[in-house]
Amino acid sequence: MSFKEKLKNKKSSIFIVITIVILIIIGIYAFNKYSHNNVDNAEAESYIETYIIPESEKVFINGIVIPKDSKDFTLSADEEIVDIKVKNGQSIKKGAILYTCKNQSIIDEISELKLQLSHLNSSQDYDDPSISLEIDKLNSQIKALNEKAYTKIYAPFEGKVFLNQDSEESSSLMTLQTNEFYMQGKASEQDLAKIKIDQTAKVLVFSTNQELMGRISFISERPTSNSSDEYQQQSSLSYYDINITFDSQEGLINGFHVQASIKLDNTYTKIPLSSILKSEDTSYVFKDLDGVLKKQVIEIDSQTEEFAVVKSGLKENDIIIKNPTKEMQEGQSISNYGNINNSESNINDNNLEGEI
Repeated sequence: MSFKEKLKNKKSSIFIVITIVILIIIGIYAFNKYSHNNVDNAEAESYIETYIIPESEKVFINGIVIPKDSKDFTLSADEEIVDIKVKNGQSIKKGAILYTCKNQSIIDEISELKLQLSHLNSSQDYDDPSISLEIDKLNSQIKALNEKAYTKIYAPFEGKVFLNQDSEESSSLMTLQTNEFYMQGKASEQDLAKIKIDQTAKVLVFSTNQELMGRISFISERPTSNSSDEYQQQSSLSYYDINITFDSQEGLINGFHVQASIKLDNTYTKIPLSSILKSEDTSYVFKDLDGVLKKQVIEIDSQTEEFAVVKSGLKENDIIIKNPTKEMQEGQSISNYGNINNSESNINDNNLEGEI
């Protein structure tokens, strides 16, 4: 065999080997891709999709903590303080003496009447009936004025007293406030129709992050008249005063800013129609109860091709199976049918009747 023939055979062998290697690589790649796709499909098929019942709609009201009752005590131009009986920040009972004041103009008038009385008493004509009548009259006037010259001021209710003598902003002598507080806030005209008296509210105290429970005690039917109010500046909506009483007074301080959240009394909820199964005349869904199937009978109000409005049987944060099968039975582990894939609600529960 010539050298050229040997070289030609060697090249052919190398070409064959390279071709075989390439085919092997292509085969391995195709096999891996096919296997990976099958795994992905198997994983996709092994997931059980669930649906979480959304929380009920809430109305949020911003406000401030204020005392249930408050009274400022001021002096007239003719009055002067004689004695203050309380200390700043002191807690007092109803009927306690706050201070004593005098009316200098009345005191001056009493002095003038006493001078007149002295002149009459020094008169030589004691038997003159007119002088006796005048003396009696002056004595009566002096007695009546003495009752007005000095006045004791009493606390009209139990609470805490604050002295304003060193305050340049206040013209009052002192302020008495009750120890009971409530929240005063404002609701927009859009939210006014959604709330009602005695409705439960959860109140957040911003400064302490404390949460308190309370109830709506007052809803004004007249919009706030203060045009400079921050609420009025935010939009063209009207705002209405709302009062909320607290179940507990613990940790409350006058002036604290708070926010009340009021859960609306709407028991209707909207769920995917695919999640509902029927047994004769009964409609039900399967709930995910700690990984175990729980059959839950529901009452349907209305439905479309995609959704149903349920008026009883479900509550917020319940987890239901989105696409249950007839093979599912109560008490079975959901893992028997695959892994759970929770999906948050993206259904708008507002105006349900209009959408159905």
